[in-house]
Amino acid sequence: MRMSRQCMSIMACAALVAAATPTGAVPVPLGSYNVDLRESSVSGISSGGYMAQQFHVAYSSLLRGAGIVAGGPYYCAQGNVAIALTSCTTPTALNPPDVAQSLQATRSAEQAAQIDPTAYLGTSRVWLFSGTRDETVFPIVVDRLYEYYRHFVPAENIFYEKTVPAAHAMITEHYGHPCDYKGNGDNPNDIFINDCDYDAAGRILAHIYGPLNPKAASLSGVFVEFPQEEFLADPVAHSMNPTGYAYVPESCEDGAPCRVHVVFHGCRQQPARIGDRFYRNVGYNEWADTNRIIVLYPQAINSDLPPVYNPRGCWDWWGYDDPNYHTKGGRQMLAVRGMLGRLASGFHPSPPTAPADVAVTSMTDRSVGLRWGASAGTPRVIGYHVYVAGQSGGPYARVNSTPIASTEYTVTGLNPGTNYYFVVRAVNKRGMESADSLQVSATTSLLPPLLPW
Repeated sequence: MRMSRQCMSIMACAALVAAATPTGAVPVPLGSYNVDLRESSVSGISSGGYMAQQFHVAYSSLLRGAGIVAGGPYYCAQGNVAIALTSCTTPTALNPPDVAQSLQATRSAEQAAQIDPTAYLGTSRVWLFSGTRDETVFPIVVDRLYEYYRHFVPAENIFYEKTVPAAHAMITEHYGHPCDYKGNGDNPNDIFINDCDYDAAGRILAHIYGPLNPKAASLSGVFVEFPQEEFLADPVAHSMNPTGYAYVPESCEDGAPCRVHVVFHGCRQQPARIGDRFYRNVGYNEWADTNRIIVLYPQAINSDLPPVYNPRGCWDWWGYDDPNYHTKGGRQMLAVRGMLGRLASGFHPSPPTAPADVAVTSMTDRSVGLRWGASAGTPRVIGYHVYVAGQSGGPYARVNSTPIASTEYTVTGLNPGTNYYFVVRAVNKRGMESADSLQVSATTSLLPPLLPW
């Protein structure tokens, strides 16, 4: 059932948002796959739309195209939050975004080699969207973005949708608030995802990559949680979330040639506020699953501490963290570029992490129960093997014939009154085992004495 049909009261919406939490998996280093870096693309909504646009301009040599929902032209804010909150979002007739200024900033950055040569934009595919009821980023702002792109991109390569009666939100076919629902940041139930019976994600990907295979009815792949500090030291200090996310289709996980699409969420859509609602439900994953596309979801975070003031968890499109925010040298830009580079560094399967927190949960004269924490890795973990030894340090013998799907197991067939030592190893879908967990030991109980009758 669509959330827009369910979310008929504040109480119902509160229950839905309360259930939205990230996966809780153990973050692992972002994996590497058989990816052609120059088949990458990018999209985003609102602050993420601005981030996608400046990323597209800065790294145009790598990107096939961009999809931008409710975003404006390059360097619109000019490093000034006051301009960001007026001309670049809610301008009057007297102060719309200055396309001439954006073009000059682009040329200057190009001459300084701070962005890729703009000639690469000439082969890009660009998809733009502005809802007719958007009161947060006025349609005229996206009109100016269209004008900006027309200086670099052939008209036939640009699609601009501006007839859908949508409020300010990421637009989906089957998920979210009603299409014209206007959220405000004070309502904790607002997720800024609206059901407009319009598959924006699918249309973006099809415009950039051409005809697609039908989208998946159910996902075959895996959601990966990775530490963003791999790509930016102390990410929270630069208003990036500690954890980022990616959706990896099974075919990509198995080494097939794949592409990467980067999706930037908007303000107030950080995981701490709306959980996993954005990266699980805005529609990209189902198309990616059947079209060998890895979807990368970098994550921003709110910051109320100087010198970085970003209380709504927006991406840096006005310079709150970095004066070079719009160039290849911007900190957040470099971090995401590093994520792309990692994903495209080749298919190198590796063992999963070793199970943690192994503990004995029960004992009888013939059995010992064990429990442990979940492991993670790429390729995905499919189960666990339990090993037993009669002396500390082994040698160990495996007790299960097929991988154990859960994180608990009871070892049976043991001898009474005997000391045993156990380790657990995770196993991934390629049959690669992790290192041993920490060893635990247990002594089975003695048999009860025989009675004389």
